[in-house]
Amino acid sequence: MVSHISGVTGLPPRTAGGGLEQDLDIAHTLHELIQAQADRTPDAVAVESGSRRIRYRELDDAAHAFARVLADRGVGARALVGVWCDRGPDLLVALLGVLHAGAAFIPLDPDFPPARVQTLLTEAGAGHCVVDVSPCGPVDGLDVEVITVTGEAGEPLTVPVDPDDLVSIYYTSGSTGKPKGVANPHRGWVNRMRWMQQRHPLRPGEGVLHKTVLSFDDSAVELFWPLIVGGRVVMLEPGLHRDPQAIARAAAAHEVTVLQFVPSMLGLFLEEVAGSPPPALRTVVSSGEALRPELVGRFHEVLAGTPCRLHNQWGPTEASIDATIHTCSRADAALPVIPIGRALTNYRVHVLDDDGRPVSPDVEGELYVGGVGLARCYWNDPAKTAETFLPDPVVPGERLYRTGDRAVCGADGVITFLGRRDHQVKIRGIRVELGEIERTLARHPDVAEAVVTVSEAQPGDKQLLAYVVGRNGVLDRDTVRQFLSERLPGYMVPTSLITLSELPLTASGKVDRNRLPTPSNEPAAGRPPRTESELLVAEAWGRFLPATDAEADFFDLGGHSLLATRVISALRRALDADLPLVLLFDNPTIAELALAIEHELLGEGTADE
Repeated sequence: MVSHISGVTGLPPRTAGGGLEQDLDIAHTLHELIQAQADRTPDAVAVESGSRRIRYRELDDAAHAFARVLADRGVGARALVGVWCDRGPDLLVALLGVLHAGAAFIPLDPDFPPARVQTLLTEAGAGHCVVDVSPCGPVDGLDVEVITVTGEAGEPLTVPVDPDDLVSIYYTSGSTGKPKGVANPHRGWVNRMRWMQQRHPLRPGEGVLHKTVLSFDDSAVELFWPLIVGGRVVMLEPGLHRDPQAIARAAAAHEVTVLQFVPSMLGLFLEEVAGSPPPALRTVVSSGEALRPELVGRFHEVLAGTPCRLHNQWGPTEASIDATIHTCSRADAALPVIPIGRALTNYRVHVLDDDGRPVSPDVEGELYVGGVGLARCYWNDPAKTAETFLPDPVVPGERLYRTGDRAVCGADGVITFLGRRDHQVKIRGIRVELGEIERTLARHPDVAEAVVTVSEAQPGDKQLLAYVVGRNGVLDRDTVRQFLSERLPGYMVPTSLITLSELPLTASGKVDRNRLPTPSNEPAAGRPPRTESELLVAEAWGRFLPATDAEADFFDLGGHSLLATRVISALRRALDADLPLVLLFDNPTIAELALAIEHELLGEGTADE
């Protein structure tokens, strides 16, 4: 792995089309464009949240007033403000209020534990955190000033902001154990939204479903793109982003024209809408992880006869959300790998060898991204910035971001992604560095050594496995799991924790990952399912996890949100009943879930012993 890019002698790097076309008007800030749209169509609906309809002028007035509240609480120009709000109109008021106050926001997932929130705010040096009326978690322990979005009136405020000022800092998992803060300026994000409108034109009044968690950068497209072109942000009810049935119903009821998915959720959505796709749906974007050919084939089966098209988009947070696109045809289902395509407008995407030189067509290399969308830096980490954002050997004064992704570029300029060069993985579309989990494990007083790997028992279903050596032979797995859940997002907590007396090593003394044992699928002895309801649940559950113990916890057995969705979907079909996904999260054993289903269907039903 090189730490520089060598000079290129006459031959330009393999570039995936696109290039610096400079045909988008990007000399603006994000909130300036939204305010301009509010001035043009003040009475148009900007946000739909359940039965609520928020018009552009109402949203704009509320955002300006909240900017004044923030300023009165000490938020100044170029400050950093955490936003820890769930989906709803207050979320947009918070984000736009922060921008009108001249600040940049740090998006915080509603499911983050408070300790994780505090870690990110501390890393950023933020002194304020915005929460909604019902905070996502305990705020008393946060060592920052907490400001609630209350909708209180005030004198409007807008602080002048330059397009090169920061719009956000998104924190991603870091290999050193410390999260990395990606500092993005307005200009790159405006380019991304302008390109989205150029490629997938949204007509006035058309809807985009906002279902992506705030800490995942695709959420920015769902929230801001519609508002700069007169569209509607349709907000999915909090907690339902894991439920394909809820997504399908919202898309149909609100006449949504654009949906974004990670491929694993796209597959569940296609199962849900087979035979009855949302009538207004025109554009589906897949991003966040590799799109499998069988999913492309299934998409064209389910959406046959509709104008809907599937687009595979790729890009890191460091390049303002996405950097390439490939529109999938039916014939792509026969390919071994789905391409990620060509560069977006005002981007350069190169495939270079280990010395930073361009490779020949169809020869594997590493992906580098350049152009207007590049982040400014990793916040408060100049060493990591210098290591990853490198001088462009072709365009003087410009930079390239070294992605760590392996790829090939064909003679036609189309790029195909081949995987990672390191231990970074994607868990349900979210970037995870295994090293950060390992270092968090190492901070537990009873852990002597730890290594984390990823398994994929079923295509598209990646799970984290932790192998742990206890200090002095003492280790309580439940305590360790609780320790992790208090410090890491749920998607970074391993589904299986395997205790070993020692880690296998290579001759050079490094951990030999190839010799780590496969987790046993043998369930612990327990009470078997015995009632009719329990046996029904066990049949659905047993397609994915051991189902011989009616009192074993779904999540302790390796279950996660996507498996929960599959179990509930199977039960919905078996019972021809509308069961909420939350039932399994609230009742994570076969016995509890069976009883909860009886109460859901019968009101006062009881188990038949």
